[in-house]
Amino acid sequence: MLRPFLMIGVGGSGGKTLRVVRDELLRRMEQLGWEGDLPAAWQLLHLDVPTQADGNDPDLPAQLPPGGYRGLVKTGLTYRHIDAALAGAGRTPAGDAMGTWRPDPDKVNIPASKGAGQYRALGRVITLASLQDLRDAVGAARRALTGAEVVGELQRATRLLGGAPAAAAPDPVVLVICSVAGGTGAGAVIDVCDTVRALGEPWASESIGLLYAPDVFDYLPEEHRRGVRPNSLATLGELLAGYWNTEGPGEETSALLAAHGIQLGAVNRLGPRYPFLVGNRNEQVSYGTQNAVYRAIGRSVAAWVTSATLQERLTATVQGNWSATAQAVTDHLPVHAAGTETPFTALGSARVGLGRDRFRDYAAEHLARAAVERVLRRHEELRLPDDERIPRRLVADVAQDVFGAFLTASGLDERGDGAHDVLDGLRPETQAGLARALADTLHRRVAEGVGDRGLSAVEVRHRILTETAAREPAFRDELRLARHARGRDWVAQVQRHLADHTARFLAVHGGPVTAAILGMLATELGRVREELRETAARHQRWSLGREQAVAQEVDRGGATLTGASPAILAGVRRAVDVLISQDEAELREMAAALLPDLVDNLLEPLRAAVERGTAALAQAEVAPVDGRPSPIALWPVGDAVPERLRPAPNEFLLEPTTAYPRILADLVTRTVEAAGPGDARREAVTQVVLDTDDVAAGAQHLLRQRTGWVPREDALRAGVLTAPSRAAFELDVSGTALLGRARRWLGREGTAVGRYLGEGLRDHLDPDRAEPADHARRLAAFEGALVSALDASAPLVKINPGVLVQVHDVHSATHVLSFSEIPLPERSPGREVVRRVLQSRGQWSADVAAALGEGTEAAIDVFSVLATPYEPVVFDSLMKPIASEWGARSTTPDTRAEFWRWRRARSLTEALPISPAIRRAMVRGWFTARILDQVRLAPLTAQIWVPDQVGGGGGFRSFPDPLLTTDVVHSREMLPVVLQSILLALVEVNTRASREPLAPYLRLRELGRSGLGGGYEAYENPATELRDWIVGGPGAAYDGVRGSRAHAGARTAAPEAGSAEARAPEAGAPAPGAGPA
Repeated sequence: MLRPFLMIGVGGSGGKTLRVVRDELLRRMEQLGWEGDLPAAWQLLHLDVPTQADGNDPDLPAQLPPGGYRGLVKTGLTYRHIDAALAGAGRTPAGDAMGTWRPDPDKVNIPASKGAGQYRALGRVITLASLQDLRDAVGAARRALTGAEVVGELQRATRLLGGAPAAAAPDPVVLVICSVAGGTGAGAVIDVCDTVRALGEPWASESIGLLYAPDVFDYLPEEHRRGVRPNSLATLGELLAGYWNTEGPGEETSALLAAHGIQLGAVNRLGPRYPFLVGNRNEQVSYGTQNAVYRAIGRSVAAWVTSATLQERLTATVQGNWSATAQAVTDHLPVHAAGTETPFTALGSARVGLGRDRFRDYAAEHLARAAVERVLRRHEELRLPDDERIPRRLVADVAQDVFGAFLTASGLDERGDGAHDVLDGLRPETQAGLARALADTLHRRVAEGVGDRGLSAVEVRHRILTETAAREPAFRDELRLARHARGRDWVAQVQRHLADHTARFLAVHGGPVTAAILGMLATELGRVREELRETAARHQRWSLGREQAVAQEVDRGGATLTGASPAILAGVRRAVDVLISQDEAELREMAAALLPDLVDNLLEPLRAAVERGTAALAQAEVAPVDGRPSPIALWPVGDAVPERLRPAPNEFLLEPTTAYPRILADLVTRTVEAAGPGDARREAVTQVVLDTDDVAAGAQHLLRQRTGWVPREDALRAGVLTAPSRAAFELDVSGTALLGRARRWLGREGTAVGRYLGEGLRDHLDPDRAEPADHARRLAAFEGALVSALDASAPLVKINPGVLVQVHDVHSATHVLSFSEIPLPERSPGREVVRRVLQSRGQWSADVAAALGEGTEAAIDVFSVLATPYEPVVFDSLMKPIASEWGARSTTPDTRAEFWRWRRARSLTEALPISPAIRRAMVRGWFTARILDQVRLAPLTAQIWVPDQVGGGGGFRSFPDPLLTTDVVHSREMLPVVLQSILLALVEVNTRASREPLAPYLRLRELGRSGLGGGYEAYENPATELRDWIVGGPGAAYDGVRGSRAHAGARTAAPEAGSAEARAPEAGAPAPGAGPA
């Protein structure tokens, strides 16, 4: 079963990576049919200094949703406010705890709400002041990923991703992602890991740190990265101090954490448990920008989160084997005791796949962009090259051209004698039947009264008029009731029809033209109203001649009529026709009275909604969102594939993204029934806009009615308590809505495009699903991509082989591969390709065989982790940029001061890259060397006498020169400066590919070692040379160690700064005499 993940991005680098992670997870889950937000078991938390998340780069996904970002500085706060809130005024315990590294608030001129300005000490002060917010955010994330609903969600996600669900969720994985080179992230990363550790759960102490090395930022101009490399040096020291800190935090840190409710208790390290360095290159792949690195790592993390197979193997590789391999590796650096772990590893990853997720995004955005163009600018597509009409005139002309077609299908056409949509809609269907029934009744009554004897025409006329008058009220009431019932039905029907008709017309002709047409329809209905009034008056006038009309028909039958006379029936019918004419007059009066209501309260809201929605879309197309360009503006235009949809350098696709336009055009043609490709594309866009595959009769989701129109006429309302109301419509053409419709259109089952998107590697490489030549091409492409992915998956760091030999006696760094599910079944030619390629490279293993299966995945992810953690000095990605910067800025006091200003962010014991036992040994060694007169001091330099490895000589060797300080140092304060400067010695080990720069520190360590074969932890006996000095007096110390008498000089004072004696003697010079300095 998949594991929960707590992913914390610290600083800008971490936040940008999380944005990629979220985007990749959403793309992956949506492609598989997951609805809604990501599972709660996947918590993404971005912590940074700015009040609002920054870094809105157009080539990166959008910021995390609300709640995903925690700004550590509240609006309106300055750094001075923050410092005062943390340290207080005057002498305070908190101020004392930060006294050795705290920036002077009076000298900080950086607006805190914008960030830490690449000063990591500022970043840590702000973090410490915000520890309560940090603790609350971590606690909320912990509650979310361990909540009651998590197991069910994780089970569903596991099934969807092809895994096997379990009854309970495994322990979460904690990923902390940041740069070692920034201000906030580099200053806060240890505190963030320790805040998670303070949760008290075993898994909370197993955090994995993904740490971007300074070479990720090498491409930036110097003025934009002035703090990057110095920060990296200080971060390195504090990470190593925390990694080897078996004694827990010092009193200062404990007090600062406890003040905010964070209790670490008995811990055996600070910071991340498993530090992974991430550079900008390995031997095969190089990334041009930091964003390219973030995209690669973000994609890799998303693959890790969604693959149970990868999680199992990476857990075994990292957590299962770390301690054993990290303690067993040969390590010649004198900075930590035997049996403690080497600190840094690195990972790399690559993917080989079909890229269907990227194609889906491209296709959806391409169709959504076409839908935007259709809605906003369809009329412009009709403009000829020499057409100079202004847009408004062009819209009006196009609307005039198509208005007739709109009116004909609108259900409101009353133009001319042949169109009576409104009257036919309001006229009761029972009118003709009621008229026939009345005529039959009248005829029977009159005919029975006449009989065979006959009556005069005058008497017959009288009988017809009398019988008609007697039945007229009931007849007219029945017609009126039927007309009102019919009118209520029509009111409901015309709203639905008009909305659907408008939506379909808009999907074809665009928003501006449709809005103009609705305006024209309002004008048209105004004219119709006048015509209805005129025809109503004519009907009313005609109905006044009832007696004359009846007499005219009856008199045609002669002076005397019998009951069988046809003239009686004709007279009756004429009488009923007059009643119908009266009803028709009332019908027209009702329609004439209703139309202004319809125009004002149905048609006008509809037109306004179309205008409003179209204008909102036009605004959204260009308006930035949270400082980023509009998402719509980033969608593909024409056949261009956006850079952000192109694969990262470590992702190898079997179908290139450059082919996406051609593939989409072909799929659209095969999906939509149309005469040609152009027609198919137009129809596809129409379907996307309407969100239906049946444009003529399907339910559209473009134009929604939120409030119904209720007429002012009482008789046309549904109930006596219903009040008149104005219709309200919403034109749903937002970018988000159109993109969602495009995705649904692409994902329809049973279509050519749907089948393409659902294809996995198993089906793609199935020989039964392609012609032989095409299948051979696919296999060749798969093999080439697999080889490239294996090459590119090496850990993403640059390792210095010369340093590797010097420090670890290893000639080349090896790495361990882990694969996600490999969806290639037995007898698949693709499976044979995998086996053959890996066997040829010596990388086939039982673990790889176990990853083979019959899933439906469209990609294979391969991860690599260094087989052994190493010392930081072997990583050029980390050390080379620092060395370059120090070399350029160590020449003058001012440049050195700027290099180191506000970089260290902890007390010295938590900032030295030395384990506690070795640090104490070096301190003892310093004072031992001073007693033995083996240290020479100058204001900015220090030397120690170091014996040769062979022979009886030795010489003074300099600690890093210049030291990592800016001021002249008093001799009594030189020790902490010397110890701090070991960071520069580590840098020099890398640049020189030699351990020589650490020889002075090795000498300090050995001088502080317990005598009589003791170690570094406990100092139970004086060091051998010190014991010899005590026993034998001056001159005996060196002789006791080497067996050859050095000179026994008299007691000498420490040489003056700048004197000849302060300079190192030639190698092989005799040992100095003994005596306290």
